[in-house]
Amino acid sequence: MTAHAMAGDEAKSLEAGMDDHVTKPIDPDKLFATLQKWIGPAGERADGRKPPLPEVAPEPTPPAEDGLPESLPGFDLKAGLKRLGGNQRLYRKLLLDFGANYGDAAGQINEALAAEDFGQAHSLVHNIKGLAGNLEAGDLQAATVEMEKLVKGQTPKTGSDEELTRIFARLETAINQALEAVRTLGPPVEEKSREASTDWLAEIPVKQVKEIIDKIKAAVDMGDVMQVATIAEELKSGTPSMASFCDELIRLADDFDFDGIQRFVSAFDR
Repeated sequence: MTAHAMAGDEAKSLEAGMDDHVTKPIDPDKLFATLQKWIGPAGERADGRKPPLPEVAPEPTPPAEDGLPESLPGFDLKAGLKRLGGNQRLYRKLLLDFGANYGDAAGQINEALAAEDFGQAHSLVHNIKGLAGNLEAGDLQAATVEMEKLVKGQTPKTGSDEELTRIFARLETAINQALEAVRTLGPPVEEKSREASTDWLAEIPVKQVKEIIDKIKAAVDMGDVMQVATIAEELKSGTPSMASFCDELIRLADDFDFDGIQRFVSAFDR
């Protein structure tokens, strides 16, 4: 599973010994089809037949305050819901988080370009590109792809001010239009982390606490909520006094709240 989706990347993956190649943002149908291709019964793999994809039961319609409008300019809500297994509450939360956290994204990119810090500009644009793909924000994703190609590997000597200005203007417009759209959903719901007992800190050596926190942060950096939940479950079963800490981790992981996980565990980092 990789963000490398350029022509020739699949061949490179196979040459490196991978069984297959799945690109981000993840398409659930393609992911399941690829998994079933390799983990299905041997007989089905041998003759090339693919088993039918599992039917995902739609979630019950959520309350109006947790739901979505019929359409949202710049976003393919149907595709976005499919990507998230029909979870309207989660999709709405991710959209509102985008509006709350990326209000100054265009300004930050512009500052990096003005300082000719193309590495920082590329990092900022790449992050928005991944987010736009996951949120099914087509126009924004297209603008970030164009901008990323321009700033990747660029140096002050190779840059073209005219082209940078033109492409950045398109990106800024796309960001602002996406932000304007998600803000029509209302303000983001402020969810405060629940209080977690700190008694367990006295039971575990400082070095081990740091290892636990670093392990969780590494999983967050990889975008692996399942790993975060697994770590929490293992800690909870091994150290009962960590139950409240682990329950909060699992709740945040269920909401795909990576920023929340980072903030929460950082409070325990000694």
